[in-house]
Parts: sequence; structure tokens; C-alpha cells
Amino acid sequence: MQLSLVKRFSLSNIKQSDEKFVYFISFLYTISTGESLAVDMVKVASQSSYGKYSTAFRDAFRLGVGWGYGLANSLEMIAIKVSSDKTDQLKQLLVKFAQVVRLGDDLKIFFQNELKSTLLNYAIIYERKLENEKLFLEMFYTLMSTTVFMIAANSIMTMLTGAASAEYILLLSISGVALSMSLFVFIMYIMFPRDPLGYNTADDNLKFRIKVYLSIGAGSVIAMVLLVSQVVPLTLVVGFSLAPLFYPGLLARKMEKQIVQMNTWYPELIRHFGEIYATVGSMGMALDAVLRSDFGAIQKNVIALKNRIKNKVDQRLGFDLFSRESASEIIKNGNMVISMAINKGANMNQSGDTVATITLKFNELRAKRAQIAKTFESIIIVLHILTIAVFGLMNKLTTIFFELIDTVDVSNNAFALSPIDPAFMDMILPVLIIMTSVISAMALKVSQGGLYKTVFYHIALLGVLGSVTAFTMNSLLADYLETSILDFGTT
Repeated sequence: MQLSLVKRFSLSNIKQSDEKFVYFISFLYTISTGESLAVDMVKVASQSSYGKYSTAFRDAFRLGVGWGYGLANSLEMIAIKVSSDKTDQLKQLLVKFAQVVRLGDDLKIFFQNELKSTLLNYAIIYERKLENEKLFLEMFYTLMSTTVFMIAANSIMTMLTGAASAEYILLLSISGVALSMSLFVFIMYIMFPRDPLGYNTADDNLKFRIKVYLSIGAGSVIAMVLLVSQVVPLTLVVGFSLAPLFYPGLLARKMEKQIVQMNTWYPELIRHFGEIYATVGSMGMALDAVLRSDFGAIQKNVIALKNRIKNKVDQRLGFDLFSRESASEIIKNGNMVISMAINKGANMNQSGDTVATITLKFNELRAKRAQIAKTFESIIIVLHILTIAVFGLMNKLTTIFFELIDTVDVSNNAFALSPIDPAFMDMILPVLIIMTSVISAMALKVSQGGLYKTVFYHIALLGVLGSVTAFTMNSLLADYLETSILDFGTT
């Protein structure tokens, strides 16, 4: 019984933190400001594009109006169908909406209160998830540092015990570490907020995938040429082969920065537009007045929208193109609400203010998350360099001990040394660099949210830093360790 309650509560939290539901409630509120009837509101909601929320209202409209069961009764019946969980936010909305319809209360006041409570609940759940994110990121630091010394200790113990399959044991330990860290990152992905940032079409995604494939192909060619020519050590080959991923990664980071800047300007723009449109009643004249001010990164998109409206393009298509050009999920969601509000004759002053308030709250919460992720990024970069430095030191020590045992008899019947083959370590070290770079890059991206395309930048950055670190450690320690340890062994 206790387990079911915990499960129900956690699932409820996931549903209540859904951004789409916040925008759906704001959509219903803006429509209600136009003094629409309950039947008209349910019909408009059924024709919207809010996933399961639109589907529920579509079923309620079909059952209540099409089949004549009555709107209030149909809303209650659909609420039973939606979920058996009484805390489900959609179920609660349908039940409360049915009571409002039955009693004839003011729809505007009802949806205004619902929007306030929904936005407040979303912020509370998001803040709670940010606290969990801080905790899990600290756990990732500990896990990453612990696994480094675990691998090093495992290889040393394997050497001291004289195990015949030292390479196999080391390979198993590395595989176990990779699996455990990957599972931990996956758990982080499930628990952390998703924060969809980009709004891209299939063509945009295809173009980016082509750039990624070209970068991977270029890196593979560079790796094969360097391996065949043996111009540089194997550790540097990893850095050269991963460096081409900077190209798609930097493009994605540039896109992400532009989207964040547009999201910052959007609340001011949409609130100003709503105030002027409510006064003049003409979208073209409202946009002319809006453009007398400067809205930074989003200015050119507003100019394009104004030109389309002036050329008699349908306002819904104009807003849709505005959303596509901005490539922002937040702007797309806000434009959907504003476009439908214009189409249904809603109060644009209140509609613009509502969308601006929601966008400001989302920007504020995401800024807090970005601050946490920035700190995590700095720590991970330093920890990654130290991790590769330890692996490089372990690799060099393994080579030196292997040479020492070949030249000096340091074993007896009670104590046998069996060092790992240096050739095997030379092959494993590049794998360790790639493994730690990919896992750390995924952890960074999960902590940041937003555009997951930027993960290629972190993979390239960590891969290059790890490659240079391993090469530097080998170069700096080669002469010192070989002269000190080997000379001591021969005396």
C-alpha cells in the first residue's frame, strides 16, 4: 500500500511539471477572456494541438454535443476515462470544469485561478528537481573520482597477485565502470527537467545530421591516416580524430545562444504587442508601433512577421513562420496561444501579459539551472583532466615495471609479479579517453538541458583535452621515471 502511494505521488510530480499543460491552461484562459461560451471553449480546445489534453476535450465535445449527453456530464465521464489517479492534473481540470459548467460560474475567473495555481505548482516542482539535480551532480563527481582510483588499484593488485589474465581483469573492470557511469547518467536524464529549447523541422534536423556524419567521417579519415603513418602517438590520434566534432558542436552552441537571447526578449515583445493591439485593433498597425522599439535578437523575426501581415498573409501562418524562424520551443508555444487569441477575439492585453508572465517564469527557472550546470561544467573539465592524468601515469608505470621485470629478477615463490602488457595498455588508453569523454559530455548535457546537439562540442573538447593530457604526462614522466626506477632496479 505504501509503495503504491509513493509511486502515485512520483508519477503525479512528473505530470504536474509538464510545460505543455501550463500552456494549455493559458490557452484556455486567453480564450475565456473573449467571453466565449463553455461549448465554444471546449470545441476550440478540441481543435488545438496539445496532445492528450486536446484529445480529452475532443472526446468530451463529441460525447457531450455530438451524442447529446450534456457538456458537464461528458467532462466528468472523460475525467474517469483519463486516469484513475485522483491527483492527475488533467483529471482534476475536467472535474472542476464540469462543476463550473453545471453551476454557470464565470469561466474567465475560473481559468485565471487555474493558471495561477498551475504555474505556481510547476515552479515548485521545478525548484525541487533543481535541488535533486545538485545532489546527483555531486554524486557524479564522487563516482567519477572513485572509479579512476578503482581501476588503478585493480591493475596494481592484479600485478602483485601474479594473475595470468591481468589484461582480461582490467578490461572487465573498465567495462563495469563504463556501464555503471552510463546507467547513472541515464538516471540523471530521467530525473532532471527536460527543458525543450529548440523547435526544428525535419529538414533542419537532417541538415544537422549530415554535418555530424561529415565530421565523423573526417575524423575517421584523419585517424586512419595517422595510424598508418604513425606520425604522432596513439593518444594524440584520439584528439585529432575527435576535433572535427567541434564543427557541429559550435554550430549547435551558436544556435542555442541565439535561442536563449530570443527567449529573453520575447516576454517584453509579446506584452508590448498585446497592449498596442488591444488599443488599435489592427495587427499591422500594432506591429508598426512595436517596431519603433528595439527588441534585440528577435527584431528581425518581428520585421518578417510584419511584412507578411502587410502582404495579406494569414496571421496563423505568419505566427507559425515566426516560430519556425526563431527555432524556439518557448516562442512557438507562446505564439500558438497569441495566434488563437487573435483568431477568437480574446482580450489581447490580458493574453499578451499572460504569455509574457509564463515566459518570464520559465526563463527564470532555466537561468537557475544554467548557473548550476556552469559550475558542474567547470568541475567536470578539471576532474576529466586529472582522470586522464592518472590513467597516463598508470600507463607509464605499467610500461616501466614491465621493463623492470624483464631485466631484473624481482620475483620469488611467495611473491610473483605479473604486470600488464604495455602494448595492451597503449591500446586501452585511447579507449579510456573516448569513454570518459563521451560519458562526461553526456552528463554535462543532461545537467544543462536545452539543445542536445551541443553534446558534440563537449565530446570534442574533453577528447582533445584528454588526449593532450595523456601525451603530456607520458612526455614529462618518461625520462624521470625511467631513470629513477630502472636505475634503482639495476643497482
